[in-house]
Amino acid sequence: MNYAYKTCILSPKGMHVSGDDQSDKLAKSLETESSELGKEGWRLVSVTPTLISGGSVSKLLLTFCKPVEETD
Repeated sequence: MNYAYKTCILSPKGMHVSGDDQSDKLAKSLETESSELGKEGWRLVSVTPTLISGGSVSKLLLTFCKPVEETD
């Protein structure tokens, strides 16, 4: 089986990073993005923090995959 991969950067709008815990905002954004792409057949396979500022993660790199039909 072959797979297609998609990556995107998640950086919720309105996040102010100053050492505050932003977990709720990131979790909600992650849920929304994953649900939207899930409707198109994409499955979240990896989450990688890409920017840490003031002791708080403010950007995530998301990797999704979905099976694609093989062409002979």
